Amino acid sequence: MFRSNKSLLPCLLAVSASLSLSALHAPASAAPVKKPIKPPAARDASMGENLMYYTPPALEYDANHKPIPNMPNLVYQANAYFEAGQKAFYKNDMEFAESYLKKSIECRDKLGKVREAKEYVAGVKLLGQVLRKRNKWDEAEKYYRQALSMASQGIGPDAYEVKECELNLAECYEKTNKYQDAIYYYKKLLAIAERKYGPDDPDAQDYSKKILALNIKGGNYEEAQYILKQRIDFEESQGRGSAPKTVKLLGEYADVLKKACKMDEAAAIEEKLKGLQEAPAQASAPAQ
Repeated sequence: MFRSNKSLLPCLLAVSASLSLSALHAPASAAPVKKPIKPPAARDASMGENLMYYTPPALEYDANHKPIPNMPNLVYQANAYFEAGQKAFYKNDMEFAESYLKKSIECRDKLGKVREAKEYVAGVKLLGQVLRKRNKWDEAEKYYRQALSMASQGIGPDAYEVKECELNLAECYEKTNKYQDAIYYYKKLLAIAERKYGPDDPDAQDYSKKILALNIKGGNYEEAQYILKQRIDFEESQGRGSAPKTVKLLGEYADVLKKACKMDEAAAIEEKLKGLQEAPAQASAPAQ
């Protein structure tokens, strides 16, 4: 009934040999094709990569080796350098911050237009902070003057950015003992503050104090007397002749008169001051 295993063995060997021969004569199959790996897409320098080590594309030059004002290219470079400088500033690396921010301003200067006025002022504002931290007041002053010109032309003389530039310039001039230049800008700021908000505005009061202090520092006692006299007259016209603020102004007025060698006038003010100081004491004294 059943065939012997011995009779099947030759058949199995024949089949195995046939399969081996067919495998040898069959053409080699092609190796699997690997898909090429795509490089990562280039990222915009303004979109969050580390700009500290970013180098913007090179400028293009004409036949006379002058930079071609390629607007998108220069604007792109200016923005990239600004962000690099900003990162360095926040890391307290003032040397790198100064270098990058100056390059940003150079790019905007090459545009030859006032189209980027707000960005220009923002760049100078940060660069000014860096230069002041590095005690480079004269250099900061130069950039603030450029920013003031740019803001006045590109944004308008009444823009907030103009006021900001004027205040920065005044502070630079004050720090470098250029008192008359500082006073010029503080007076402009004072006139704007008084026109918009009145003489009691905190900014107006602050500018007025600055102008007075700088006149005294610079030895311009005549102007200091005029300012103090105006302020005292105003306080008295408002019914605040004996107020602490007025009393303080009278004391300052007497000191300035002494510095101007006007001893008789100083003595008269001191006598008036003495009477104001004694009046509250007499009013509060118990009746005899």
